[in-house]
Amino acid sequence: MSVFLWILQIVLALMFVGIGGLRLVSPAPRLRRLPWTDGYPLAAIRALGALELIAGLLVLVPGMLGWSPLLTAVAAGGLAVLMALAVLMHLRRGQQQSAVLPAILLVMAGIVLWGRLDQLL
Repeated sequence: MSVFLWILQIVLALMFVGIGGLRLVSPAPRLRRLPWTDGYPLAAIRALGALELIAGLLVLVPGMLGWSPLLTAVAAGGLAVLMALAVLMHLRRGQQQSAVLPAILLVMAGIVLWGRLDQLL
């Protein structure tokens, strides 16, 4: 199970560090072309990117450095909440196809949360 959790953590870290980084550094016109950004201020999109980047790092780095597995579980829980909200937002906007990737990431983050919390108990 531990190898499986590490693989999920690596994938989550790569996805969220990449996505979050792009949201932080991409020019505003490029971000505005994304359909889900309608109605959201640029500052909120950048803040979301910062949260994703930080959570992406925290889902992997503490375990690599031998820090508390609780940090990994908290980061995975935060990502799960974030992805649940992303799924809801896409479904409310009628963007069912756009909800698939956040749903997959939600399941992955939930498995990491469950697996790392199980190790703590």
